[in-house]
Amino acid sequence: MPKSDKSRHNLNFIKMKKTVQLVAAIVATSILSSCGGGGDSISEVNLIPVKSGKEFQYIDKEGKIVINPQFKNATVFRDGLALVETSGDEPKFGFITEDGKYAVNAQYKEATVFSDGLAWVVSENAAPAAIDKKGELKFTLQDAQEVRLFKDGLAAFSMVNEEGDEKWGFVDKTGKVVINPQFESVSNFSDGKCGVRNDEGKWGFIDKEGKIVINHQFDGAGDFQNGKCVVESGNKAGVIDKDGKYIINPQFSSMQIDGDLFHVVQDGKHGWCDKDGKLIINPQFGEAYPFNGNKITSVQSGKSYGYIDRDGKIVINPQFDAALPFNGQLALVVSAGKIGFIDKEGKYVINPQFDDISRDLVQYFLTGGSEYSSANTDYFNVGAITTVVNFDSPEGFTLSSTFEDVMKKYELDESNFSRYRNEFEVLSSKKITNDASYNFYVLGSAHDKTIDNSGWYPTENYVFNGVNKPTGYAYTISLSGKGYGKEDAVITAIQGKLSGYKKDENKSYDDESVYSDGKKEIKLFKKRGNIMIVISAVTSEEATDEEVVEEYGD
Repeated sequence: MPKSDKSRHNLNFIKMKKTVQLVAAIVATSILSSCGGGGDSISEVNLIPVKSGKEFQYIDKEGKIVINPQFKNATVFRDGLALVETSGDEPKFGFITEDGKYAVNAQYKEATVFSDGLAWVVSENAAPAAIDKKGELKFTLQDAQEVRLFKDGLAAFSMVNEEGDEKWGFVDKTGKVVINPQFESVSNFSDGKCGVRNDEGKWGFIDKEGKIVINHQFDGAGDFQNGKCVVESGNKAGVIDKDGKYIINPQFSSMQIDGDLFHVVQDGKHGWCDKDGKLIINPQFGEAYPFNGNKITSVQSGKSYGYIDRDGKIVINPQFDAALPFNGQLALVVSAGKIGFIDKEGKYVINPQFDDISRDLVQYFLTGGSEYSSANTDYFNVGAITTVVNFDSPEGFTLSSTFEDVMKKYELDESNFSRYRNEFEVLSSKKITNDASYNFYVLGSAHDKTIDNSGWYPTENYVFNGVNKPTGYAYTISLSGKGYGKEDAVITAIQGKLSGYKKDENKSYDDESVYSDGKKEIKLFKKRGNIMIVISAVTSEEATDEEVVEEYGD
Protein backbone atom coordinates (compact mmCIF):
# COMPACT_ATOMS: atom_id res chain seq x y z
CA MET A 1 0.00 0.00 0.00
CA PRO A 2 1.43 3.45 -0.94
CA LYS A 3 2.30 5.66 1.96
CA SER A 4 -0.43 8.19 1.11
CA ASP A 5 -3.05 5.43 0.88
CA LYS A 6 -1.84 3.95 4.15
CA SER A 7 -2.12 7.33 5.89
CA ARG A 8 -5.62 7.79 4.50
CA HIS A 9 -6.53 4.27 5.65
CA ASN A 10 -5.23 4.98 9.17
CA LEU A 11 -7.14 8.27 9.28
CA ASN A 12 -10.35 6.55 8.20
CA PHE A 13 -9.80 3.85 10.81
CA ILE A 14 -9.34 6.47 13.53
CA LYS A 15 -12.52 8.27 12.44
CA MET A 16 -14.47 4.99 12.38
CA LYS A 17 -13.18 4.03 15.82
CA LYS A 18 -14.06 7.47 17.19
CA THR A 19 -17.56 7.23 15.70
CA VAL A 20 -18.10 3.79 17.26
CA GLN A 21 -16.92 5.05 20.65
CA LEU A 22 -19.14 8.13 20.51
CA VAL A 23 -22.22 6.18 19.45
CA ALA A 24 -21.54 3.53 22.13
CA ALA A 25 -21.22 6.24 24.78
CA ILE A 26 -24.52 7.85 23.77
CA VAL A 27 -26.34 4.52 23.63
CA ALA A 28 -24.91 3.51 27.02
CA THR A 29 -26.01 6.79 28.53
CA SER A 30 -29.43 6.33 26.96
CA ILE A 31 -29.83 2.88 28.48
CA LEU A 32 -28.78 4.12 31.89
CA SER A 33 -31.22 7.01 31.64
CA SER A 34 -34.21 4.91 30.71
CA CYS A 35 -33.60 2.45 33.55
CA GLY A 36 -34.36 5.13 36.13
CA GLY A 37 -37.89 5.69 34.96
CA GLY A 38 -37.42 9.38 34.20
CA GLY A 39 -40.55 11.36 34.80
CA ASP A 40 -39.02 14.83 35.03
CA SER A 41 -40.43 17.56 32.80
CA ILE A 42 -38.30 18.35 29.76
CA SER A 43 -38.01 21.99 28.71
CA GLU A 44 -36.46 23.31 25.52
CA VAL A 45 -32.69 23.72 25.85
CA ASN A 46 -31.45 27.11 24.65
CA LEU A 47 -27.74 26.71 25.41
CA ILE A 48 -26.21 23.39 24.40
CA PRO A 49 -23.01 22.02 26.04
CA VAL A 50 -20.77 20.53 23.33
CA LYS A 51 -17.08 19.79 23.05
CA SER A 52 -14.64 20.76 20.32
CA GLY A 53 -11.19 19.59 21.27
CA LYS A 54 -10.56 19.03 24.95
CA GLU A 55 -13.06 21.37 26.64
CA PHE A 56 -16.80 21.95 26.73
CA GLN A 57 -18.40 25.13 25.48
CA TYR A 58 -22.00 26.32 25.10
CA ILE A 59 -23.63 27.08 21.75
CA ASP A 60 -27.05 28.50 20.93
CA LYS A 61 -29.65 26.84 18.68
CA GLU A 62 -27.98 28.29 15.60
CA GLY A 63 -24.56 26.87 16.50
CA LYS A 64 -23.05 30.17 17.64
CA ILE A 65 -20.60 29.98 20.57
CA VAL A 66 -22.14 31.77 23.56
CA ILE A 67 -19.77 30.57 26.31
CA ASN A 68 -16.21 29.82 25.22
CA PRO A 69 -14.56 26.39 25.62
CA GLN A 70 -13.21 26.12 29.16
CA PHE A 71 -14.90 23.29 31.07
CA LYS A 72 -13.98 19.69 31.73
CA ASN A 73 -17.69 18.87 32.12
CA ALA A 74 -20.87 20.89 31.69
CA THR A 75 -24.60 20.36 32.19
CA VAL A 76 -27.87 21.70 30.88
CA PHE A 77 -29.10 24.96 32.42
CA ARG A 78 -31.80 24.35 35.00
CA ASP A 79 -33.60 27.36 36.47
CA GLY A 80 -30.94 29.62 35.00
CA LEU A 81 -27.92 27.76 36.40
CA ALA A 82 -25.64 25.08 34.96
CA LEU A 83 -23.25 22.87 36.88
CA VAL A 84 -19.74 22.96 35.40
CA GLU A 85 -16.41 21.36 36.24
CA THR A 86 -13.25 23.37 35.68
CA SER A 87 -10.33 22.10 33.63
CA GLY A 88 -6.81 21.71 34.99
CA ASP A 89 -4.95 19.48 37.41
CA GLU A 90 -7.36 20.11 40.30
CA PRO A 91 -10.86 20.41 38.76
CA LYS A 92 -13.67 21.80 40.89
CA PHE A 93 -17.44 22.13 40.46
CA GLY A 94 -19.37 25.38 40.46
CA PHE A 95 -22.49 26.93 38.91
CA ILE A 96 -22.65 29.47 36.10
CA THR A 97 -25.37 31.73 34.72
CA GLU A 98 -26.28 31.93 31.03
CA ASP A 99 -23.72 34.68 30.45
CA GLY A 100 -20.94 32.32 31.58
CA LYS A 101 -20.31 34.03 34.91
CA TYR A 102 -20.10 32.09 38.15
CA ALA A 103 -23.13 32.40 40.39
CA VAL A 104 -21.52 29.91 42.78
CA ASN A 105 -17.73 29.72 42.58
CA ALA A 106 -16.04 26.51 41.48
CA GLN A 107 -14.88 25.18 44.83
CA TYR A 108 -16.49 21.77 45.29
CA LYS A 109 -15.15 18.27 44.86
CA GLU A 110 -18.60 16.95 43.91
CA ALA A 111 -21.98 18.52 43.24
CA THR A 112 -25.44 17.80 41.84
CA VAL A 113 -27.57 19.95 39.58
CA PHE A 114 -30.33 22.02 41.18
CA SER A 115 -33.71 20.45 41.85
CA ASP A 116 -36.56 21.86 43.93
CA GLY A 117 -34.41 24.97 44.42
CA LEU A 118 -31.53 23.12 46.14
CA ALA A 119 -28.31 21.40 45.07
CA TRP A 120 -25.96 19.13 46.98
CA VAL A 121 -22.29 20.10 47.15
CA VAL A 122 -19.31 18.31 48.68
CA SER A 123 -16.15 20.14 49.73
CA GLU A 124 -12.76 18.54 50.35
CA ASN A 125 -12.99 16.17 53.34
CA ALA A 126 -16.56 17.30 54.04
CA ALA A 127 -20.05 15.82 54.18
CA PRO A 128 -22.76 16.62 51.62
CA ALA A 129 -24.31 20.06 52.12
CA ALA A 130 -27.43 21.60 50.57
CA ILE A 131 -27.13 25.08 49.07
CA ASP A 132 -29.63 27.43 47.45
CA LYS A 133 -29.21 29.19 44.10
CA LYS A 134 -27.27 32.01 45.77
CA GLY A 135 -24.75 29.48 47.06
CA GLU A 136 -25.88 29.93 50.65
CA LEU A 137 -25.55 26.90 52.90
CA LYS A 138 -28.90 25.58 54.12
CA PHE A 139 -27.73 22.51 56.06
CA THR A 140 -25.15 19.70 56.13
CA LEU A 141 -26.01 16.00 56.30
CA GLN A 142 -23.00 14.98 58.36
CA ASP A 143 -23.47 11.20 58.47
CA ALA A 144 -24.74 10.67 54.93
CA GLN A 145 -22.75 8.45 52.58
CA GLU A 146 -24.66 9.34 49.41
CA VAL A 147 -27.36 11.90 48.66
CA ARG A 148 -29.73 12.34 45.72
CA LEU A 149 -31.69 15.20 44.22
CA PHE A 150 -34.73 16.62 45.97
CA LYS A 151 -37.94 15.31 44.41
CA ASP A 152 -41.40 16.22 45.69
CA GLY A 153 -39.66 18.07 48.54
CA LEU A 154 -37.67 15.06 49.80
CA ALA A 155 -34.18 13.77 49.03
CA ALA A 156 -32.97 10.20 49.45
CA PHE A 157 -29.77 9.64 51.42
CA SER A 158 -27.86 6.63 52.70
CA MET A 159 -26.05 5.95 55.96
CA VAL A 160 -23.92 3.08 57.22
CA ASN A 161 -25.38 1.54 60.39
CA GLU A 162 -23.50 -0.05 63.28
CA GLU A 163 -23.50 -3.41 61.50
CA GLY A 164 -21.73 -1.83 58.53
CA ASP A 165 -24.78 -2.03 56.23
CA GLU A 166 -25.80 0.89 54.03
CA LYS A 167 -29.45 1.89 54.45
CA TRP A 168 -31.56 4.55 52.75
CA GLY A 169 -33.92 7.17 54.16
CA PHE A 170 -35.19 10.65 53.32
CA VAL A 171 -34.53 14.22 54.43
CA ASP A 172 -36.71 17.30 53.82
CA LYS A 173 -35.59 20.72 52.55
CA THR A 174 -34.84 21.97 56.07
CA GLY A 175 -32.43 19.12 56.76
CA LYS A 176 -34.84 17.19 58.97
CA VAL A 177 -34.71 13.40 58.60
CA VAL A 178 -38.35 12.54 57.99
CA ILE A 179 -37.89 8.85 57.11
CA ASN A 180 -35.10 7.07 58.95
CA PRO A 181 -32.57 5.06 56.91
CA GLN A 182 -33.98 1.53 56.81
CA PHE A 183 -34.30 0.44 53.17
CA GLU A 184 -31.88 -1.53 51.03
CA SER A 185 -32.54 0.73 48.05
CA VAL A 186 -34.98 3.46 47.02
CA SER A 187 -36.17 5.31 43.92
CA ASN A 188 -37.45 8.90 43.95
CA PHE A 189 -40.63 10.45 45.32
CA SER A 190 -43.18 11.35 42.68
CA ASP A 191 -46.95 11.60 42.92
CA GLY A 192 -46.45 11.37 46.69
CA LYS A 193 -45.02 7.83 46.54
CA CYS A 194 -41.58 6.26 46.38
CA GLY A 195 -40.37 2.77 45.59
CA VAL A 196 -38.36 1.06 48.35
CA ARG A 197 -36.62 -2.32 48.47
CA ASN A 198 -36.59 -4.51 51.59
CA ASP A 199 -33.99 -6.98 52.86
CA GLU A 200 -35.56 -9.75 50.76
CA GLY A 201 -34.98 -7.78 47.58
CA LYS A 202 -38.66 -6.99 46.99
CA TRP A 203 -39.96 -3.53 46.09
CA GLY A 204 -42.99 -1.77 47.51
CA PHE A 205 -44.03 1.85 47.89
CA ILE A 206 -44.17 4.28 50.81
CA ASP A 207 -45.82 7.65 51.31
CA LYS A 208 -44.09 10.79 52.59
CA GLU A 209 -44.48 9.66 56.18
CA GLY A 210 -42.67 6.40 55.46
CA LYS A 211 -45.82 4.30 55.65
CA ILE A 212 -46.08 1.32 53.30
CA VAL A 213 -48.93 2.01 50.88
CA ILE A 214 -48.19 -0.74 48.33
CA ASN A 215 -46.77 -3.93 49.79
CA HIS A 216 -43.33 -5.31 48.90
CA GLN A 217 -44.00 -7.67 45.99
CA PHE A 218 -42.10 -6.48 42.91
CA ASP A 219 -38.64 -7.38 41.62
CA GLY A 220 -38.08 -3.83 40.36
CA ALA A 221 -39.84 -0.48 40.42
CA GLY A 222 -39.54 2.90 38.72
CA ASP A 223 -41.09 6.25 39.60
CA PHE A 224 -44.78 7.13 39.43
CA GLN A 225 -45.93 9.43 36.63
CA ASN A 226 -49.52 10.64 36.54
CA GLY A 227 -50.70 7.73 38.67
CA LYS A 228 -48.79 5.05 36.72
CA CYS A 229 -45.57 3.21 37.47
CA VAL A 230 -43.52 0.59 35.65
CA VAL A 231 -42.70 -2.43 37.82
CA GLU A 232 -40.92 -5.70 37.20
CA SER A 233 -42.02 -9.18 38.24
CA GLY A 234 -40.45 -12.45 37.14
CA ASN A 235 -38.10 -10.67 34.71
CA LYS A 236 -41.06 -9.07 32.94
CA ALA A 237 -42.21 -5.46 33.08
CA GLY A 238 -45.77 -4.23 33.56
CA VAL A 239 -47.60 -1.15 34.81
CA ILE A 240 -49.51 -0.56 38.05
CA ASP A 241 -51.88 2.21 39.15
CA LYS A 242 -51.68 4.30 42.32
CA ASP A 243 -53.25 1.47 44.35
CA GLY A 244 -50.74 -1.11 43.17
CA LYS A 245 -53.14 -2.86 40.78
CA TYR A 246 -51.90 -3.91 37.36
CA ILE A 247 -53.00 -1.78 34.43
CA ILE A 248 -50.75 -3.78 32.11
CA ASN A 249 -49.69 -7.23 33.25
CA PRO A 250 -45.94 -8.02 33.23
CA GLN A 251 -45.15 -9.17 29.68
CA PHE A 252 -42.35 -7.04 28.22
CA SER A 253 -38.58 -7.23 28.72
CA SER A 254 -38.63 -3.57 29.75
CA MET A 255 -40.99 -0.59 29.64
CA GLN A 256 -40.74 3.18 29.92
CA ILE A 257 -43.63 5.61 30.36
CA ASP A 258 -43.76 7.86 27.30
CA GLY A 259 -46.61 10.31 27.82
CA ASP A 260 -49.86 8.49 27.02
CA LEU A 261 -47.88 5.61 25.48
CA PHE A 262 -45.34 3.08 26.73
CA HIS A 263 -41.98 2.49 25.08
CA VAL A 264 -41.42 -1.28 25.28
CA VAL A 265 -38.75 -3.87 24.49
CA GLN A 266 -39.72 -7.38 23.46
CA ASP A 267 -37.29 -10.05 22.25
CA GLY A 268 -34.57 -7.41 22.00
CA LYS A 269 -36.62 -5.12 19.72
CA HIS A 270 -38.15 -1.74 20.53
CA GLY A 271 -41.75 -0.64 19.97
CA TRP A 272 -44.71 1.02 21.70
CA CYS A 273 -47.96 -0.03 23.32
CA ASP A 274 -50.99 1.93 24.50
CA LYS A 275 -52.43 2.28 28.01
CA ASP A 276 -54.09 -1.14 27.72
CA GLY A 277 -50.90 -2.91 26.70
CA LYS A 278 -51.94 -3.22 23.03
CA LEU A 279 -49.03 -2.86 20.63
CA ILE A 280 -49.48 0.16 18.35
CA ILE A 281 -45.94 0.14 16.93
CA ASN A 282 -44.66 -3.41 16.72
CA PRO A 283 -41.25 -4.09 18.35
CA GLN A 284 -38.99 -4.00 15.29
CA PHE A 285 -36.23 -1.49 15.98
CA GLY A 286 -32.74 -2.26 17.25
CA GLU A 287 -32.87 0.86 19.41
CA ALA A 288 -35.51 3.54 19.97
CA TYR A 289 -36.03 6.51 22.24
CA PRO A 290 -39.20 8.04 23.74
CA PHE A 291 -41.33 10.58 21.90
CA ASN A 292 -41.34 12.85 24.98
CA GLY A 293 -44.39 14.69 23.70
CA ASN A 294 -43.08 15.09 20.15
CA LYS A 295 -44.81 13.81 17.03
CA ILE A 296 -41.65 12.01 15.86
CA THR A 297 -38.73 10.24 17.54
CA SER A 298 -35.48 8.46 16.69
CA VAL A 299 -35.12 4.75 16.01
CA GLN A 300 -32.42 2.43 14.76
CA SER A 301 -33.25 0.57 11.57
CA GLY A 302 -30.47 -1.70 10.38
CA LYS A 303 -27.22 0.00 11.34
CA SER A 304 -28.46 3.57 10.96
CA TYR A 305 -30.79 5.89 12.81
CA GLY A 306 -33.76 7.74 11.41
CA TYR A 307 -37.10 9.08 12.70
CA ILE A 308 -40.64 7.69 12.82
CA ASP A 309 -44.02 9.21 13.62
CA ARG A 310 -46.51 7.92 16.20
CA ASP A 311 -47.90 5.47 13.63
CA GLY A 312 -44.48 3.91 13.20
CA LYS A 313 -44.00 5.39 9.74
CA ILE A 314 -40.47 6.53 8.80
CA VAL A 315 -40.46 10.29 8.24
CA ILE A 316 -36.67 10.90 8.17
CA ASN A 317 -34.75 8.11 6.48
CA PRO A 318 -32.16 6.18 8.52
CA GLN A 319 -28.83 7.81 7.72
CA PHE A 320 -27.19 8.74 11.02
CA ASP A 321 -24.71 6.85 13.22
CA ALA A 322 -26.78 7.87 16.26
CA ALA A 323 -29.76 10.13 16.86
CA LEU A 324 -31.69 11.39 19.89
CA PRO A 325 -35.29 12.58 20.30
CA PHE A 326 -36.22 16.14 19.40
CA ASN A 327 -35.90 18.88 21.96
CA GLY A 328 -37.94 21.78 20.69
CA GLN A 329 -37.17 22.12 16.98
CA LEU A 330 -33.77 20.42 17.07
CA ALA A 331 -32.49 16.87 17.41
CA LEU A 332 -28.93 15.75 18.06
CA VAL A 333 -27.42 13.38 15.49
CA VAL A 334 -23.99 11.81 14.95
CA SER A 335 -22.47 11.48 11.51
CA ALA A 336 -18.89 10.44 10.65
CA GLY A 337 -17.76 10.86 14.24
CA LYS A 338 -19.10 14.42 14.57
CA ILE A 339 -22.16 15.79 16.33
CA GLY A 340 -24.66 18.10 14.67
CA PHE A 341 -28.34 19.08 14.92
CA ILE A 342 -31.20 18.67 12.45
CA ASP A 343 -34.69 20.13 12.11
CA LYS A 344 -37.90 18.10 11.78
CA GLU A 345 -37.42 17.77 8.04
CA GLY A 346 -34.06 16.11 8.57
CA LYS A 347 -32.06 19.12 7.38
CA TYR A 348 -28.97 20.29 9.23
CA VAL A 349 -29.43 23.44 11.27
CA ILE A 350 -25.99 22.97 12.85
CA ASN A 351 -23.61 20.93 10.70
CA PRO A 352 -21.80 17.96 12.28
CA GLN A 353 -18.65 19.51 13.74
CA PHE A 354 -18.47 18.76 17.46
CA ASP A 355 -16.34 16.03 19.05
CA ASP A 356 -18.49 15.18 22.03
CA ILE A 357 -21.71 15.97 23.86
CA SER A 358 -22.45 16.35 27.55
CA ARG A 359 -23.78 13.09 29.00
CA ASP A 360 -26.03 15.26 31.15
CA LEU A 361 -27.58 16.65 27.96
CA VAL A 362 -28.24 13.12 26.67
CA GLN A 363 -30.04 12.13 29.88
CA TYR A 364 -32.00 15.36 29.86
CA PHE A 365 -33.13 14.87 26.25
CA LEU A 366 -34.30 11.35 27.07
CA THR A 367 -35.95 11.64 30.48
CA GLY A 368 -35.39 15.07 31.97
CA GLY A 369 -32.90 13.47 34.34
CA SER A 370 -29.28 14.34 35.02
CA GLU A 371 -25.85 12.78 34.96
CA TYR A 372 -25.26 14.65 38.22
CA SER A 373 -28.22 13.47 40.30
CA SER A 374 -26.26 12.18 43.29
CA ALA A 375 -23.16 13.00 45.32
CA ASN A 376 -21.00 11.07 47.76
CA THR A 377 -19.52 12.23 51.02
CA ASP A 378 -15.85 13.07 51.19
CA TYR A 379 -15.98 13.35 54.98
CA PHE A 380 -13.42 11.32 56.87
CA ASN A 381 -13.61 11.37 60.65
CA VAL A 382 -10.05 12.41 61.48
CA GLY A 383 -11.12 13.22 65.03
CA ALA A 384 -11.92 9.56 65.70
CA ILE A 385 -8.27 8.70 65.01
CA THR A 386 -6.83 11.44 67.21
CA THR A 387 -9.13 10.24 70.00
CA VAL A 388 -7.66 6.73 69.76
CA VAL A 389 -4.03 7.89 69.76
CA ASN A 390 -2.81 8.65 73.27
CA PHE A 391 0.71 9.96 73.81
CA ASP A 392 0.63 9.92 77.63
CA SER A 393 -0.75 6.43 78.11
CA PRO A 394 -1.09 4.53 74.82
CA GLU A 395 -3.75 1.85 75.31
CA GLY A 396 -3.48 2.53 79.05
CA PHE A 397 0.28 1.89 79.31
CA THR A 398 3.19 4.15 80.21
CA LEU A 399 6.95 3.81 79.99
CA SER A 400 6.81 2.55 83.58
CA SER A 401 4.50 -0.33 82.69
CA THR A 402 5.87 -3.88 82.44
CA PHE A 403 5.42 -6.77 80.07
CA GLU A 404 3.40 -8.45 82.82
CA ASP A 405 0.96 -5.54 82.62
CA VAL A 406 0.65 -6.12 78.89
CA MET A 407 0.18 -9.86 79.37
CA LYS A 408 -2.52 -9.32 81.96
CA LYS A 409 -4.51 -6.84 79.87
CA TYR A 410 -4.48 -8.91 76.67
CA GLU A 411 -4.42 -12.38 78.30
CA LEU A 412 -1.04 -13.29 76.78
CA ASP A 413 1.72 -15.64 77.94
CA GLU A 414 5.47 -15.96 77.45
CA SER A 415 5.03 -17.59 74.04
CA ASN A 416 3.72 -14.31 72.64
CA PHE A 417 7.08 -12.61 73.27
CA SER A 418 9.88 -14.04 71.16
CA ARG A 419 13.45 -13.41 72.34
CA TYR A 420 14.38 -12.69 68.71
CA ARG A 421 12.15 -9.64 68.33
CA ASN A 422 11.88 -6.19 69.84
CA GLU A 423 8.32 -5.43 68.69
CA PHE A 424 5.13 -7.32 69.47
CA GLU A 425 1.71 -6.82 67.93
CA VAL A 426 -0.92 -7.02 70.68
CA LEU A 427 -3.87 -5.48 68.81
CA SER A 428 -4.64 -6.22 65.16
CA SER A 429 -7.02 -4.42 62.77
CA LYS A 430 -9.05 -2.80 65.51
CA LYS A 431 -11.80 -0.70 63.93
CA ILE A 432 -11.81 3.06 64.43
CA THR A 433 -14.33 3.98 61.73
CA ASN A 434 -15.54 2.28 58.56
CA ASP A 435 -12.52 3.83 56.84
CA ALA A 436 -9.79 3.39 59.46
CA SER A 437 -8.36 0.68 61.71
CA TYR A 438 -5.19 0.28 63.71
CA ASN A 439 -2.65 -2.19 65.06
CA PHE A 440 -0.88 -1.64 68.36
CA TYR A 441 2.66 -2.75 69.17
CA VAL A 442 4.71 -3.03 72.35
CA LEU A 443 8.42 -2.35 71.79
CA GLY A 444 11.45 -3.67 73.65
CA SER A 445 12.69 -7.02 74.94
CA ALA A 446 10.84 -9.20 77.42
CA HIS A 447 13.94 -11.34 77.99
CA ASP A 448 17.14 -10.90 80.00
CA LYS A 449 20.34 -12.01 78.33
CA THR A 450 23.12 -13.66 80.35
CA ILE A 451 26.54 -14.97 79.25
CA ASP A 452 27.66 -18.42 80.39
CA ASN A 453 31.47 -18.62 80.47
CA SER A 454 31.70 -22.06 82.05
CA GLY A 455 32.37 -23.88 78.79
CA TRP A 456 35.03 -23.65 76.12
CA TYR A 457 33.11 -20.82 74.45
CA PRO A 458 30.80 -18.22 75.96
CA THR A 459 27.12 -18.92 75.31
CA GLU A 460 24.14 -16.61 75.46
CA ASN A 461 21.12 -17.50 77.57
CA TYR A 462 17.74 -15.72 77.40
CA VAL A 463 15.35 -15.79 80.33
CA PHE A 464 11.86 -14.32 80.15
CA ASN A 465 11.42 -11.51 82.65
CA GLY A 466 7.89 -10.09 82.86
CA VAL A 467 8.98 -7.14 84.98
CA ASN A 468 11.02 -5.76 82.10
CA LYS A 469 9.66 -2.45 80.89
CA PRO A 470 8.78 -1.76 77.23
CA THR A 471 10.99 0.83 75.60
CA GLY A 472 8.08 2.23 73.66
CA TYR A 473 4.78 1.68 71.86
CA ALA A 474 3.58 2.06 68.28
CA TYR A 475 0.31 2.58 66.45
CA THR A 476 0.00 1.68 62.77
CA ILE A 477 -3.14 3.16 61.27
CA SER A 478 -4.58 1.80 58.02
CA LEU A 479 -6.75 4.13 55.94
CA SER A 480 -9.29 2.93 53.38
CA GLY A 481 -12.39 4.20 51.62
CA LYS A 482 -12.84 7.91 52.29
CA GLY A 483 -9.69 7.87 54.42
CA TYR A 484 -7.39 6.66 51.68
CA GLY A 485 -5.23 9.51 50.48
CA LYS A 486 -5.94 11.64 53.54
CA GLU A 487 -2.70 10.81 55.35
CA ASP A 488 -1.65 14.46 55.49
CA ALA A 489 -4.94 15.47 57.12
CA VAL A 490 -4.47 12.79 59.78
CA ILE A 491 -0.83 13.78 60.38
CA THR A 492 -1.85 17.42 60.74
CA ALA A 493 -4.55 16.52 63.26
CA ILE A 494 -2.11 14.38 65.27
CA GLN A 495 0.46 17.16 65.25
CA GLY A 496 -2.23 19.40 66.69
CA LYS A 497 -2.23 17.20 69.80
CA LEU A 498 1.51 17.57 70.34
CA SER A 499 1.25 20.52 72.70
CA GLY A 500 4.52 20.91 74.58
CA TYR A 501 6.48 18.93 71.98
CA LYS A 502 9.09 20.49 69.71
CA LYS A 503 9.96 19.22 66.29
CA ASP A 504 13.51 17.90 65.90
CA GLU A 505 14.49 19.19 62.46
CA ASN A 506 17.74 17.17 62.45
CA LYS A 507 15.83 13.88 62.71
CA SER A 508 12.84 14.83 60.53
CA TYR A 509 12.50 14.12 56.82
CA ASP A 510 9.78 14.36 54.16
CA ASP A 511 7.77 11.36 55.36
CA GLU A 512 9.14 11.16 58.92
CA SER A 513 8.73 13.75 61.67
CA VAL A 514 10.23 13.55 65.15
CA TYR A 515 8.99 15.51 68.17
CA SER A 516 10.25 15.64 71.74
CA ASP A 517 9.20 17.16 75.06
CA GLY A 518 12.54 16.31 76.68
CA LYS A 519 11.25 13.06 78.16
CA LYS A 520 9.35 11.33 75.40
CA GLU A 521 9.97 11.18 71.69
CA ILE A 522 7.14 10.92 69.14
CA LYS A 523 7.92 9.73 65.63
CA LEU A 524 5.37 10.06 62.82
CA PHE A 525 5.79 8.07 59.60
CA LYS A 526 3.48 7.99 56.60
CA LYS A 527 3.06 6.17 53.34
CA ARG A 528 0.08 5.81 51.03
CA GLY A 529 -2.83 4.47 53.06
CA ASN A 530 -0.87 4.08 56.30
CA ILE A 531 0.46 6.11 59.22
CA MET A 532 2.70 4.95 62.05
CA ILE A 533 3.23 6.62 65.41
CA VAL A 534 6.10 5.52 67.68
CA ILE A 535 6.20 6.64 71.30
CA SER A 536 9.43 6.07 73.22
CA ALA A 537 11.71 7.59 75.81
CA VAL A 538 14.24 10.15 74.60
CA THR A 539 17.06 8.09 76.09
CA SER A 540 15.99 4.89 74.32
CA GLU A 541 18.26 3.52 71.60
CA GLU A 542 17.35 4.09 68.00
CA ALA A 543 17.22 0.32 67.48
CA THR A 544 14.25 -0.13 69.83
CA ASP A 545 11.72 0.70 67.15
CA GLU A 546 13.79 -0.37 64.15
CA GLU A 547 11.95 -3.61 63.49
CA VAL A 548 8.45 -2.14 63.55
CA VAL A 549 9.59 0.64 61.21
CA GLU A 550 11.00 -1.96 58.81
CA GLU A 551 7.73 -3.91 58.91
CA TYR A 552 5.78 -0.72 58.27
CA GLY A 553 7.88 -0.01 55.20
CA ASP A 554 7.35 -3.46 53.64
